Amino acid sequence: MTKGANTSGRFIWHELQTTNLKASLTFYTELFGWKTSEMDMGPGGKYTMLKAGDRDVGGVMVHGSDKGVPPSWLAYCTVLDVDAASKKALALGGQVMQPPTDIPSVGRFAVIVDPQGAALGPFKSAEERPEADGYPPVGTFCWTELLCNDPEAASAFYAEIFGWKIDKRDMGPMGTYFGLLRGDKQAGGIMKSQMPDAPASWLCYVAVDDVDATAKRAVGLKGKTIVPPKDIPGIGRFAVHADPQGAVSAIFKADAAYQASRK
Repeated sequence: MTKGANTSGRFIWHELQTTNLKASLTFYTELFGWKTSEMDMGPGGKYTMLKAGDRDVGGVMVHGSDKGVPPSWLAYCTVLDVDAASKKALALGGQVMQPPTDIPSVGRFAVIVDPQGAALGPFKSAEERPEADGYPPVGTFCWTELLCNDPEAASAFYAEIFGWKIDKRDMGPMGTYFGLLRGDKQAGGIMKSQMPDAPASWLCYVAVDDVDATAKRAVGLKGKTIVPPKDIPGIGRFAVHADPQGAVSAIFKADAAYQASRK
């Protein structure tokens, strides 16, 4: 185990924002075998934790339709100073959707929106959380990726805030892939959206042992296929779906060689 929560640029949490808690939990527990537990957040109400085995992998927050937040996944990424990150986002042309806020005994967070409209949560943990070595296990989030119309501008914006180094790679017909590096570790990526009219957003990937079977199960649970199972040569296989409330996420199985490269 290595330490790394209280550094910058590590995706550390993924949170589903939904208008229908019961339906969302039915979909994801059936799809991934996740278990749930409930936390009392005081004035913030109840918070549902998602677990893969004994690992906390994410959470679920309920928003009423009057909040203007569509069902979606929100990724949280570590920073050294949440307030400074929020101020920098504003200075770079972004917005602050949720101002810096303390979660007692958990940490401090905010939600920023980049100039292209994608939301991301800067977060600093109240205590150091160990970072596991090796490739993320099945049932956990394994990758986080921004899809937008201007990856060059987005990578410059986020590098300033989270300290990422940018590793550009030619992906052929898919264009240039902007890898986000924290030291020698791959943190995530940015690429040009294949659907220019779609809003910019961060896409969260869950590791599975069979992409095709999981994609089929998602449809059986009344999810909608956005991208059917597809190979990425030398990387792995993935698919993208929306849950019954419309929140979009992806599933992924890495090739053996790619898994080894991520260790």
